Amino acid sequence: MSAFLAKFYQVIICILLFLLLSAVAIGGMQTFRLAKAQNKVLNAEITCQDKINKKLKPYLDAEKEAQEKANQAGEQYEESKEVERVKTEVITREVQTVKERPVYINTCIDDDGVRLINEAGNTG
Repeated sequence: MSAFLAKFYQVIICILLFLLLSAVAIGGMQTFRLAKAQNKVLNAEITCQDKINKKLKPYLDAEKEAQEKANQAGEQYEESKEVERVKTEVITREVQTVKERPVYINTCIDDDGVRLINEAGNTG
């Protein structure tokens, strides 16, 4: 009877080992299939993104060029504004010193004021 039980347990152990190995093999195959499918999806995404980038490139280039032109125009505007601001500050400071001198009713601007206006016109 013990020989029968030993054979029975041996068969049970063999069946369990077979089931375990089968489960491991099926799991490995599923992992391989999953990796293969993920690789295909990744390749498809890369291909689609490349096509999208190729179609968008002219628009992105045009946008970049327009932005550069806008920046250049802004810089030119700021430079011209800075030049005008400097002229205005210089004239304002000198005119304040001229205002301290007496100005007569029949004369709008004295000689120093005329000189400053002429200098401002010649510097531009």
